[in-house]
Amino acid sequence: MSERPSKLRLLHPKWLLLHVVVIAVCCAMVWLGRWQWHAAIRHHGELRNYAYALQWWAFVIFTLVMWVRVVGDFLRGGEPREKTVQPAPTGNYVAYRQAASAPTVETDPERQRLNAYLAQLNTADAQLNTADREAAE
Repeated sequence: MSERPSKLRLLHPKWLLLHVVVIAVCCAMVWLGRWQWHAAIRHHGELRNYAYALQWWAFVIFTLVMWVRVVGDFLRGGEPREKTVQPAPTGNYVAYRQAASAPTVETDPERQRLNAYLAQLNTADAQLNTADREAAE
């Protein structure tokens, strides 16, 4: 069982840099939103400028929400308790394999040609992988 990181780790230089960047970006976006709002007033209340001002402030909210999520994920530990084992891939070209539960006979000649081509590619790939492994040894 892994321990949760302490809140003091958020004072590490890497985290301090993130905090400073988030604050600087938020301040810049608030400034841009205020500037856009005043531009809307100068242009006699043009709706597009008001929308841009609100958009900058929405970016601030999004940035703060994502910052809270990143910090929260870090404090929760973020590591899965059990690691799942992924099965090793058998080959790159597996589209020609039919499902074991539903054996069907393919009657479409175009699909038969495609499946035969994919089987040929898979065989060539397996031979190359075998030759590479032998050369490495």
